[in-house]
Amino acid sequence: MTETIARLWRGELEPARYSGMNNPEIKQLENLLQCNGEKLVEYLSAKGNDIFEKYNDCIKEYISVLSEQSFCDGFCLGTKITAEALTFNE
Repeated sequence: MTETIARLWRGELEPARYSGMNNPEIKQLENLLQCNGEKLVEYLSAKGNDIFEKYNDCIKEYISVLSEQSFCDGFCLGTKITAEALTFNE
C-alpha cells in the first residue's frame, strides 16, 4: 500500500480540505459571495432574511453533498485507470 493511500485510510489526509487552497479564482468568488450576501441582508426585510438564510443553508448542504460525490467519483475513476494500467498487456 502506498503512503498516500495509507494516510487516507487512517484519516490523516483530508482531500476535500485542500480543494481550492491557493486558487485565486476560488478566493475571489468566496469574497464576492460574502460581500454580496452582506449587501443583500441589508436590503431584505426580516421575513426576507429568514428565507435568504434558509436558501443559504440549502446551498451549503448541496455543495457539501456534491463535493463528496465528486470526490468519490474521482476516486473511483482513478482506481479504474490504475487497474487498467496494471492489467494492460502490451
